Amino acid sequence: MEPDAPHMEAPAAGPPVGEVVTTAARLHQLGAAWEALARRDPDARIFQGYAWLSTWLRYHPHAQPAIFTTWRGERLTAALPLCVHVVGRPPLRLRLLRFASDNDCDYCDALADPHHPRDLADLWSALLQRRDWHLLDLRHVRAGSHLASLLATPPAHLRIERQHQEIAPYLDLRFDWQETVARGQRPELLRRRRRLGERGTVTFDVASCPSEVDQMLAQLAALHTARWQSRQETSVFRFPAYREWLRELCHRLLARGELYLCRLALDNDPVSLGLYFLCGHRLLCYTSTFNDAYSKFGPVHLLLLAVIEDARGRGLACVHDFGRGGEDYKLRWTHDAEPLERLLIARRTLAGRAAFWWAARVKTLCWRHHRLGTALRELRRRLALCREGQP
Repeated sequence: MEPDAPHMEAPAAGPPVGEVVTTAARLHQLGAAWEALARRDPDARIFQGYAWLSTWLRYHPHAQPAIFTTWRGERLTAALPLCVHVVGRPPLRLRLLRFASDNDCDYCDALADPHHPRDLADLWSALLQRRDWHLLDLRHVRAGSHLASLLATPPAHLRIERQHQEIAPYLDLRFDWQETVARGQRPELLRRRRRLGERGTVTFDVASCPSEVDQMLAQLAALHTARWQSRQETSVFRFPAYREWLRELCHRLLARGELYLCRLALDNDPVSLGLYFLCGHRLLCYTSTFNDAYSKFGPVHLLLLAVIEDARGRGLACVHDFGRGGEDYKLRWTHDAEPLERLLIARRTLAGRAAFWWAARVKTLCWRHHRLGTALRELRRRLALCREGQP
């Protein structure tokens, strides 16, 4: 797919001036300038957009934003949305910088004005020279992204490690799906769709108004919670704050024409639901789930088939982006994937070494052992539910 053309504007005049945004209120004041920069940046994703970041900060009041920006007059030319995470206690109190909302994002990156590409490089250099952090832990970074390119020549006074984190599969929608999926999968998909249709009336809907968004989100949350509970795990939809954040975000994206919330149903009974975002010519799958009663039909694959046919038929997107994670169901559709990296940058001090060891070795060990990582995530979520007074 050809990259989206940047929004063409004349270069800004004046010298670059830096600012670190530390409150959600200040970010709100920058909304128009932030959105203008995101439109100009051909590599921007929805996770770096103003709607995403401002909504996330509103529902995470304890987050400590540290959003590094560069201005030329009234024009924002570079932005790196980070948050401060403080761990440990004196005398070993560690200050980490991570992307804002990184746990809820598929891709993380900075924003850069194509007319002033050097401004981001200078912003990055200034950040690396600061002494008020011990570790930069930057996750879900695309291999060809702005920040990945800036690390091509790492400074000697810092310890840097680039870890392969996972992959993000994608499907080129300019071709018929039957030309790209495995040969044996084509008749099976069509057979399962035909069998489901023999049970009743099959419909595929995309939310087009706020009431439909609320209805589909409620159904998605109920099915997601039930499926995770069947595996003795806690769905993130158990948390009211998460549901409220996602609801407000979806309403904002609907108004911007960037929401694609869809449902496959049999006689009005939900079979599968998917929450997607439209970003330029990319249709990104954020999350999906299905009704266990229809598991024998392969409901996730039937939903994918309906989404792909709808997107191609209406010319909505050129790429179906499966998001981060190389799950088997994604790789049944495509073997094209973008690598995602984790960038770890630590100071060569005692505190920096401690922060690096914890993040690069202990956390990585947990992630590599699926059962251990799942158990720790489940423990955190159940403790959080207990603090909220939920059973």
